[in-house]
Order: sequence, then C-alpha cells, then structure tokens
Amino acid sequence: MEAIAACDPLASIGTSGAVYPAAGFVDWAREAGAATLELNLDPSAGTPLFDEARHGTATVLVPAWVEEVLAAAAGI
Repeated sequence: MEAIAACDPLASIGTSGAVYPAAGFVDWAREAGAATLELNLDPSAGTPLFDEARHGTATVLVPAWVEEVLAAAAGI
C-alpha cells in the first residue's frame, strides 16, 4: 500500500480488474492523487475507475506507453 500511495502514474497491465486486493489498487492510487492508466486487451471490470484506458495487445500498448513516458521525462 505504501508503494501504491507513492506512485504516479499507476499503470495496470493485462488484468481482469476483478480479483482483490489488486483490483483495489486503482482506488488507492487515485485517492493518493496518482494518474491511473489501464493497458489491457479488452476493457476490464475496473476500466471506468481509470483516468485513461487503452485496449489492444500488450506487445503494442506497453512499448508505446514506455516510449511516451521516456519522451516526457526527456522533455521531448
């Protein structure tokens, strides 16, 4: 819970969003003020709880998101 409270953003990758306690991570992160992102093949049970959701294969979504994060950190 400490790590989730300190994270920003929280990215959830490839989950049903229905199994607790992990399904509650998005709530905890949002309560702590973190941006939340779901990367998943299909919408999950928790999709409405995320600030942003992207759906497709992890082999496409994850590398694209990592590139965005790295570009933002580099100020590109």
